Amino acid sequence: MLDAALATADGDEGVDLALTVTNEGDDPVTLRFRTGQRADFAAYEGVDAEPGDAEPGDDDPVWRHGEGRVFTQALGTETLGPGESATYEGTWPDPPAGEFRVVGSLTAEDHDAAATARVAVE
Repeated sequence: MLDAALATADGDEGVDLALTVTNEGDDPVTLRFRTGQRADFAAYEGVDAEPGDAEPGDDDPVWRHGEGRVFTQALGTETLGPGESATYEGTWPDPPAGEFRVVGSLTAEDHDAAATARVAVE
């Protein structure tokens, strides 16, 4: 079983994001990826969702980390042993002022893990 947590911080170039995925189970978990992208992040206007609610609803994101980016087209795997974690990072460059719900999600083929954080940009 995978658990996810999303940390945010003000960075020099925008909002720094870190999705940490932890194997909470008793057996190793192998994550299979179709590309070099390991996680995606999306920001939605408003903070209507409860913390930890990773479902963005029907609204379109104001920003998505993977949009317009090119990732290597090589298959890849990572294995997390029991209790092990992996952290995937991204930066939301120059976000507009406002309050946002940011969702970080793992892009592995057979495993879902996502987390939500609230971000206020001044």
